[in-house]
Amino acid sequence: MVSMIESMMDGMRAFLVDLEPGTFDLYHIASIVLLLGSIPFGFHFIRHGRIMQDTPTSKIRSVSQGFVELQGKARSIGGKPLRSPGKSQDCVWYDYKVEERGRSGSRDSWKTIIEDRSDNSFYVDDGSGVCAIDPSEAKLKPKTIETWQHDRYRCTEFRIDENEEIYCLGQFETEQGPSRDKVTKESIQAQLNSLKQNQQELLRQFDADGDGEIDIDEWNKAREAAKANAQKMVGDYYEPTQHHFLLKPFSNKYPFIVSCYGQDELTSRYRFYSIGSFIVFFISGALAITMTLIKFGN
Repeated sequence: MVSMIESMMDGMRAFLVDLEPGTFDLYHIASIVLLLGSIPFGFHFIRHGRIMQDTPTSKIRSVSQGFVELQGKARSIGGKPLRSPGKSQDCVWYDYKVEERGRSGSRDSWKTIIEDRSDNSFYVDDGSGVCAIDPSEAKLKPKTIETWQHDRYRCTEFRIDENEEIYCLGQFETEQGPSRDKVTKESIQAQLNSLKQNQQELLRQFDADGDGEIDIDEWNKAREAAKANAQKMVGDYYEPTQHHFLLKPFSNKYPFIVSCYGQDELTSRYRFYSIGSFIVFFISGALAITMTLIKFGN
């Protein structure tokens, strides 16, 4: 094994020594860039994989505010799914492009002539509630990817279909609707304002002494009547409306991911990516050191 590695190193050194100076410098710079960039990428994938494993899946109905993991079905808001531009499928999100084939020297090349990416929000529905997702800042990982060609055109469509299972990581926030007391007060004020604008009705209902004017006692009775009516309308079972949102986390250390792949598959991919990053680190490091010795050692 040692002799094989030594033989490979000797072969690499011989190859590098024979390079033109300009090509040698280009390879040297590229090896240093790969060396410096591979480590942050490797730790990035390790950290995000660990976050996925350490964050428990929560139910929307009972989840706390903050960074969460959700799992459920993708639903269109208002029950009106999008139609994907390429395949005309019901979906909640799509990314579509059309490329035209041309020539670049002796090879075919593809130039993008149409791009269309949905930025409409959609829901994740886990059976206990729904949470709106803004895809514009999320890292989306669709499972449905279709490519087809027609004459010199190539079309590619990425899609998250309606009712497809999705796995999400992000910052969970809830916007509360008005409280029972606020709704009651607003109803009381609206009724009193209406009476003020309709003096005949105000006098008909509350001018007890018939003098054509509303005194303070009569106005207080109007207020009590409006309060009783408001409380009846609001009822004892009024629940403030809640709107849940999944957003980009405040810290860049935490990911904002919407994926059609489950946690296990994603963490396996991230583990593979981190291993690949460290392999690149060692290879580029060996290459950079060897080239530095060749350049400055002679």
